[in-house]
Amino acid sequence: MKASSDVIIIGAGIIGCLIAHRLAKKGLRVTVVEKECPGEEASWAAAGMLAPQSEAAHGLGGRFSELCFASHRLYPDFIAELEEETGIKIGYHTTGSLFVASDYVEATALAGLLERQQAAGRPAEELSAQQVRELEPALAETIQVGVYLPDDHHVDNRVLMRALVAGAAARGVEFLAETPVVSLAFDNSRVAGIRIPERVLSADVVVNAAGAWAGLVDQTNQIRLPVRPVRGQMVRLELRPQPLHHLVHSSGCYLVPWPDGRVLVGATVENVGYNKDVTAHGIRQLLDGAVQIVPSLDSAPIREVWAGLRPDTEDNLPILGTGRVSNLVVAAGHFRNGILLAPITAQLITELITIGEPSISLDPFSPNRFEV
Repeated sequence: MKASSDVIIIGAGIIGCLIAHRLAKKGLRVTVVEKECPGEEASWAAAGMLAPQSEAAHGLGGRFSELCFASHRLYPDFIAELEEETGIKIGYHTTGSLFVASDYVEATALAGLLERQQAAGRPAEELSAQQVRELEPALAETIQVGVYLPDDHHVDNRVLMRALVAGAAARGVEFLAETPVVSLAFDNSRVAGIRIPERVLSADVVVNAAGAWAGLVDQTNQIRLPVRPVRGQMVRLELRPQPLHHLVHSSGCYLVPWPDGRVLVGATVENVGYNKDVTAHGIRQLLDGAVQIVPSLDSAPIREVWAGLRPDTEDNLPILGTGRVSNLVVAAGHFRNGILLAPITAQLITELITIGEPSISLDPFSPNRFEV
């Protein structure tokens, strides 16, 4: 019997939606199943930073860093393509990141970041306290030193998701919203589809792009996906005229400015399970960090607070490709880099499904690495 879809994708975040868009562009019949509404979990809650240089501050290099930069290079054409398809203007800025330090410990950490960037041949500039304030006059007088990374960008992720869902739907992708996946449906050693309430959907290929819930999809335990949720709380302030012109990172927070006066302040990192509560402690921590580096934000009105669940893994690397079940593809575990890594993830997963061989090896990110 012919499958109802060529590909079923579990999860309608940016990863699942962009894979769907790319597969539909190749002529495949694609169904995306989402337990809530498309684009309203981690992809909605993100800050929209496209910051492969900044990720070096977290110590993940090697093949992961290469993947980040490869995806970063795809972004300008991706945004232009989606804007042309949908007529939706997606905010995209290329102003770079400024890391700042207010004491010796923070300055030492920045020196390490600068050294790693320069050793990798990436553009990075050390700034004195005076140069920092010339670049960003609103920054506090306590800042002693800075590092400027020009290749970091940012995108309005909420507008991006709205455009991406519209673009995928226009290409024929079917979205099943508010539809939880009960389990995978197996036929011997292959996955035959998914079970949703009251029926089974069949497909030749199933893609698990369920974000922080990816490890809960297979209740048969045939595949172990150690993905866990990590809560990130955020605040949106508003101040006009906009006091900042670059992404700003300190030890206490990061700030994402937009020309309309929005300043996003993020983000907490909390292991609290599937709890998306916004807490007084978390918001106070973010506001204290923001005001410490930009004192004028103390008078900025709070316009919004929220929390999302990032999908983290045991080794902090994404899970990409197939494991023991050859037609079950995983695209999950992107942690804080789902927005950044979406274009390259979609490209490689599309290549894997349509021609059987991705243009970049997925071996370092294979689901099999967790098998005992």
